[in-house]
Formats: sequence, C-alpha cells, structure tokens
Amino acid sequence: MLSPSLPTFLGSENSSDPAGVRTPYAFLGIPYGPSYEAWELSAAAGSADKVRAAAVDHAYTRFLTHWNFDIGEPQFEDGKPNLTDLGNIAANVRDPESIVADAAAILGPLVKAGVVPVVIGGMDSVPPMLVAPFDGQEEINILQIDAHIDFRDEINGRRDGFSSPMRRIRDYACVRDLVHVGARSIGSARREEVEAALRAGNRIVTALDVHQDGAKAVADSLDLSRRWVVSLDCDGMDPSVAPGVGAIEPGGLTFIQTAILLNHLARNNRLAGIVFTEYQPAKDVGDATAHVITRLILGIVGLQRQPQAIQPQS
Repeated sequence: MLSPSLPTFLGSENSSDPAGVRTPYAFLGIPYGPSYEAWELSAAAGSADKVRAAAVDHAYTRFLTHWNFDIGEPQFEDGKPNLTDLGNIAANVRDPESIVADAAAILGPLVKAGVVPVVIGGMDSVPPMLVAPFDGQEEINILQIDAHIDFRDEINGRRDGFSSPMRRIRDYACVRDLVHVGARSIGSARREEVEAALRAGNRIVTALDVHQDGAKAVADSLDLSRRWVVSLDCDGMDPSVAPGVGAIEPGGLTFIQTAILLNHLARNNRLAGIVFTEYQPAKDVGDATAHVITRLILGIVGLQRQPQAIQPQS
C-alpha cells in the first residue's frame, strides 16, 4: 500500500506504519485521485519525490540547524525534523479507483492521532481524501488556494474529478467555513456553480481582492475558532512563482502572499492538514514549483511545531 521513498523529505525518519507515527507531522505522496481521463494518473504522480529532491538540491536537508528568516529562528535547532516520511501510496494501475480506500487507510490513523498530514497530491481530486478522516472527528474549516473554485457537481457523470473537490468537501458534515482564495479568469465554473457555492455559505476571495486588499487582511478575516485544512492547488499561485502546472493563469498569488496565509494559520496553531495539488513536474522550470512547496512546508512546520490536539466534533 505504501511505497517508501529515498531520500526522505528533509532527511526525516521514514515509516510504513501510519499508526506508529510519533512526530507532529507526516509527509505523504498521493500520486493521483479519481480521474476523468487516463493522463491524469501520471501528470502529477512524481510530485512528492520532486519535492523531496528539492529539499536536498537547495541544501535544506544539510542546513536543518541553520536560521530560517521566514520563521525568525533556526529551522530545527536540534537537527531533527518534526515529521515522518511515509513515502507514497503505491499506484495500482490495474485498479486506480482503489487509491481512495488506500488513502483512507493511511490518513485515518494520522488524523485520529492528531498528526498533521502534509500531502503532496496528484491532480485536484485528491483534497477530499484528506478531509474525509475528519468527518465525525472534528469540525474544521477549509482554505482553498486555487485559480478555480472547483465547485462543479459533475462532469460527464463523474462527481469526484478535479473540477469537483470543493463541492464534495462541502458535502462533509464536519466542514464549516469554506473560503476560496485566488480565483481568477475563466475556468469550469458557470453562474450555477458560483451561486451554489455562495448558497452553501462559501466565501470567494478573488486574486484581485488579495492584490488590492492584501493577504494579511484575508488572513485576519479567517475564523480561528476551528482548525483549518488547506487545499493548495499550485495554479493558485502566479506562474512566475509556480510554473509547473497544467493551467497557467497570470495574476495569481505571490509566494509571500501565499506564505502569509499559511503562516498565519500555523503561527496560531490552527493548521490541521495541508494538501498541495496539480504540481506537474514535467512542466516545471528548474524545479521552481518544488522549491516553493518546500519553502512553504518549512514555514508551516517551523511556526507550528507542536500542533494542537484534535478538537472533538460537537
């Protein structure tokens, strides 16, 4: 079910037993989610390994005890990363639909134990897999950073593809606030999806809103009474920052704007899990997108060193 990967992320300890994780964070690759077409099964399949390699290539693995100016202190002063690398969920090309059950078997024990999953996903049908284990466990909020709101109910009869993750996540009883950040240009959403999202109580913050009002204003508006699961589609960031995506769309969030949002949740101990999706290594430029993902993770695990225990659902 799990395929180990070397090197591990940041040289962390590795494990194939999610129930045995004793660190605050667990790093996991999920190569793909439910697909519309066969190409989606391979487009982002190698993303987690590219992120692992980026940590080595940019010397973060060697410099663990060094000062990180993004967090204002050494990254890991004792030289020990506060995460465990579980490797990647093994792809089963003969039964790709089994990925959902396989993800549940790995993520369920992590969430129940209060471990924060850091998932490097495939295409954007992966996020519901991260949210599912919280249902019946804890009320959570969702922060989606994406160029698209992904609120289609179905496409060609498929309700769990990469245009529908936020619609499926909204179906979970544990989900309270759902905030879309970074929407811009034209995508799969029509009037009916935008109106459905607003009727469901979602809030849409466009990329233009972020540029005009500032990321800090958006961060300060997030309700901190519950923890947040973040779904970060890499095309939510500007292609000058994250070029390794399938849908290049100018005007996205900068690295700093994205970090402000994530670091705000981490600094306030409100991050329950995060999934990075739609990073397509074959379309990257100098592994820039893998580097950005690595930097964002370093900020999260450095600012929220001991995540808050799970808050039982009322």
